[in-house]
Amino acid sequence: MENIRKSLLFSASCVALVVTALTFATRAGMIEPWREEFKLTAEQAGWIIGTAFWGFTLAMIVGGPLVDVIGMKRIIFVAFGCHIAGILLTIFATGFWSLFFSTLFIGIANGSVEAATNPLITTMYVEDKTRKLNLFHVWFPGGIVIGGLMVFLLEAIGMGWRIQMAAMLIPTFLYGILFFN
Repeated sequence: MENIRKSLLFSASCVALVVTALTFATRAGMIEPWREEFKLTAEQAGWIIGTAFWGFTLAMIVGGPLVDVIGMKRIIFVAFGCHIAGILLTIFATGFWSLFFSTLFIGIANGSVEAATNPLITTMYVEDKTRKLNLFHVWFPGGIVIGGLMVFLLEAIGMGWRIQMAAMLIPTFLYGILFFN
């Protein structure tokens, strides 16, 4: 039973990392549509893009040490909640500030995934840390490829950036279900 639980948590961690990668792959292609739709300047677009990186860093700096204090499950809950909030805020964006905060939430989510899942995996697989961390981290470039293909296919059938964002809810809910059941 313990091996099944470990396997589920490892799979959940991989899916959460895929979501993290998807946010990079999909949002990169949304910048120009946002600039056009919301009449954003290049500077505003830069602020929106940059927010993901300092949100990520903030979550790593704060969330990393908090893992030992409040636990990995709570940090994963922060990641899940911020992914959902960031995706929904993006879908329903009305301009600069909603995109800014949606990107901040997604950055915090992404950093929280990293802050919690790396120690989770090393704790579960004490005798096999390196191999399991390598298997886990393969899902980041894999998620970039999945995201790029998803955007390409959705654009090819005429689906806009909101649908592309909404598609990320599927793996997000999947990792939530795997972690919290």
